[in-house]
Amino acid sequence: MKNIWIDKESNDNGRFALCILGVMAVVYTLYFAKSLFVPILVAGFVALFCSPLVKLLKILRVPRPIGSVFIIGLLINCIAYVLNLLVEPASRWLQTVPYILHRLKTEVGGVAKPLSALRESVSGSGEQAVGTAVNASVDSLIALMAETTVMVFIQLLAIVVITYFFLAFGEDLARNVVRFQKTMASKKATLKVFNTTKTDVSRYVLVISLINMLLGICTALAMYALGVRDALLWGALAAMLNFAPYIGPMVITIILTGVGYIEFYNIQEALIVPGAFLALNFIECQFVTPTFLGKRFNVNPLFVVLWMFFWGWLWGAVGMLLAIPLLMCCRILASQLNLIGGWERVVKSK
Repeated sequence: MKNIWIDKESNDNGRFALCILGVMAVVYTLYFAKSLFVPILVAGFVALFCSPLVKLLKILRVPRPIGSVFIIGLLINCIAYVLNLLVEPASRWLQTVPYILHRLKTEVGGVAKPLSALRESVSGSGEQAVGTAVNASVDSLIALMAETTVMVFIQLLAIVVITYFFLAFGEDLARNVVRFQKTMASKKATLKVFNTTKTDVSRYVLVISLINMLLGICTALAMYALGVRDALLWGALAAMLNFAPYIGPMVITIILTGVGYIEFYNIQEALIVPGAFLALNFIECQFVTPTFLGKRFNVNPLFVVLWMFFWGWLWGAVGMLLAIPLLMCCRILASQLNLIGGWERVVKSK
């Protein structure tokens, strides 16, 4: 009896060790294969966002390949138009960063040691030091962009190509997988998993994207009403960063605090700028998102933050932006395959 108990304990320890090794292998694979997985995931989410439009064109008797090309072309033109509007103001605000630090260190004085060191350098050489800092920051940014331009272009091209094949031939692949099943019961179960997962994930990606766009528009209008320059830039940044809950709004709040500080003459007036965004973000988090997504997609905030930090460590800023859509995809798929069990109650919010 004792030997049986020892054998069982050793088997359990062996399974646990194998699980740890499996998790480590997956993490290392994801880390070193970033350039492979990131374009596929981005293309998948873009395809889920665009699939309702392609389906609508199919109802209008437009073939999926042609409809996919049309939707992708329309999306690329929209993104290029927005980027063209934002490049000039973004570069202009990047050049004002040293000036913002100059104003902060002048008013705050010696409260922060890093700012005090900057104060000494600026006080010694005046505006010439600020100009040198501006030139150095711009030159370093240009050098960094020159080093990564080719890789970024290749990944963007890969995203476009993969998105097209997802939209044009994704349903055919799913049907072939269903046909591959041997029994009618397994075919029905597989088809149900595919349809439910695709519908839920597509709905989540589409709704959260529209909500973030609406938040960006409202933020831009609020900045315009407050007299902040380049309101469209801050609205677009708020929409993009809101894909990373908690962390994204915190980052845009810090940025808008600096923007308000340089736009107005005192801290009290400057705080109105981030305060307006926080009010809009509060309405979005507490009322808009729960209304359109419901409690089904709620996840414990601590788990969300840890999950985003994990993917940020793996894939950087792109990983943080992909973390929550990826979490929802994994949760929906695991729920359909009955892989979560009691863990769903652990990660679920109230």
